Amino acid sequence: MIISSYFELRQSREEIFHLLKEQSKSLIETISLSSINTLNSGVELEDMITERLLNNASLIKSLDSLNLLSRKKLIEISDQNDLYRINIFDRNGNRVLSNRIPEEGHLHGPEKVNRYEEVGPILEGETEELIIGLKDAEYVDEKRFAVAVSRAKNKGGAIVLNLNAADFIEFRKKIGIGKIIQDISDNEGLVYLILQDSIGILAAGQGVNEAAPVEGDKFLGEAFNSDLTFSRVNEFKDEDVYEVVKRLKYDDEIIGIFRLGLSLNEVKLVEERMLRRLIIISLVLAAISVVVLSIVFTNQNLKSVSNEYSKFKSLTWSVFQNMDEAVIVVNKNKEIALFNIAAEKLFQKPGSKVIGKNLNDISSANFAFLNELLAGANSDSVFEERAVEISGKPYSIILSLTKNYDESGVPQNYIIVIKDITSIKQLQEQSRRNEKLTAMGELASGVAHEIRNPINVIGMVAQRLLKEFNPDENREEYLSITSLLKDEVTRINKIITQFLQFAKPLSVSNEEVKTGDFIEGIFRSFIGQANQKKINFRIDNAGDYAVNTDPDLLKQVLLNIVQNSFDAVEENGEVSLNCRKTDRKIIIEVKDNGKGIPEEVQSKIFDLYFSTKKEGNGLGLSISQKIVNQLGGRLSFTSRRDEGTTFTIELPS
Repeated sequence: MIISSYFELRQSREEIFHLLKEQSKSLIETISLSSINTLNSGVELEDMITERLLNNASLIKSLDSLNLLSRKKLIEISDQNDLYRINIFDRNGNRVLSNRIPEEGHLHGPEKVNRYEEVGPILEGETEELIIGLKDAEYVDEKRFAVAVSRAKNKGGAIVLNLNAADFIEFRKKIGIGKIIQDISDNEGLVYLILQDSIGILAAGQGVNEAAPVEGDKFLGEAFNSDLTFSRVNEFKDEDVYEVVKRLKYDDEIIGIFRLGLSLNEVKLVEERMLRRLIIISLVLAAISVVVLSIVFTNQNLKSVSNEYSKFKSLTWSVFQNMDEAVIVVNKNKEIALFNIAAEKLFQKPGSKVIGKNLNDISSANFAFLNELLAGANSDSVFEERAVEISGKPYSIILSLTKNYDESGVPQNYIIVIKDITSIKQLQEQSRRNEKLTAMGELASGVAHEIRNPINVIGMVAQRLLKEFNPDENREEYLSITSLLKDEVTRINKIITQFLQFAKPLSVSNEEVKTGDFIEGIFRSFIGQANQKKINFRIDNAGDYAVNTDPDLLKQVLLNIVQNSFDAVEENGEVSLNCRKTDRKIIIEVKDNGKGIPEEVQSKIFDLYFSTKKEGNGLGLSISQKIVNQLGGRLSFTSRRDEGTTFTIELPS
């Protein structure tokens, strides 16, 4: 009993640490991905600022080529476009014009500034555009973001635009890795979260002032040189913590390693409770042993003990039968001895047809993964998560297998417990998509509002240049440049409008809709196109259910999904509509037998501006998902290569 208790405690401890490892691994993977997304956001923002400055520089270059620039004009342009400094240099790098108003006693007057070293590649004819980027201000403790373009060939020199980078830097701080670390470090149970490189700490949560260096620590050294996730029990401030380490790599450059420390207090408490329970169980077993010995010497209690055993067996059987998890007991000959109610629902097969049969003799492909599980069960217990297909439907499950031995150490049976976590996975994926859509909407709204005003100013300047200026020289070049500027401004405004439409909250009405009439209307909208393309378009079931929703928004979603299905099938292909009702939901399905969505892009199809079509804009499915979410429902899909795709809309009934 002592040995049994020891191994039971050890096995339970291993299972707890396995679960802790998987959860912490998932957490640090999420932190790593969030950090990479943050770095990507910074790069995208910097690219947008660069494009804006280059557009302003092109405008100033055009005005410079027409001799329309003066200090007053530069001041006006800088005020309108929120530019800090506009400097124009001659062929030798000497500043000849600026929007700066000279200050009395300043070190550099207009004639004393030379930037040949900074804009040398332009002055030497190596390039016409130069991204100087983020730099320190020369005489104040501030940051600037600068770009440079060449002047017209007949003049020579360079035009340099500077933008005050204070807001940009503050924004990067708000979304930066340090902010992520600070926010996550506030969670209970997390002892520390550190990002460090080979030199020292790059960022850390509160209360962390020092950490073990990478150099000299074999464990940290291995993590620093590998993309795998490493874990160990480590000591931090006289406390044992469970540490998980993963390398952060961006654009093939190693930034450092994340070190995540989780408190083991709860684990220790669980172990103590388990130990107490094992001691109690051992005492109970000892008491039972005494009873059994008494039974050997007295037949008087045999009947009583037999009855108690029968009750216990009946209770155990009842517990197994009514568990939420599917429980299957297989004996050493692979014959099924127990197949509870949850297992019948999962495998859609009554227990009477499988109990007593050998797993190898059951022809259904649904049981193939159980054979694989038993064949690969080399240890006494197996605990794993996997994706399987049962009755043609994909499931995410957690499998637990335990071997039971007789006194001679021969396996007598295998207890397989299957927990269906498909709904949990789907909810997690839905939550991730919602968070992503919300973040993208906020980013779209902020960016669009920030750049719309300066873009409109540029557009008005381009229109005025076309209408009011008529140069005597280089007229065709002038008209070409200003027309191009106007067209590009129009294109950017179109993109901004799309951003704002995506970010704008939807106005949702609520009225009773009959599914039969509604789906018939969708069918009539596409039957002409179906006949033209020779597509078999049909309604499998429209039902006559009542659902309270916004009919216009729901119609927009279905029109978009059905059109996608039409685009996915070829001549003589099939597209079908089906509606059914469950206890709490109305489910509408759009199914096609096209080529299916490739697995490598299935996680991206709801992303903004992602499209596999040549002419697609990548907004349809993103907006559709947003609409279904605001209707209180859920939009999902299943797809297989060369078998087709099924989109499912679930709405509250």
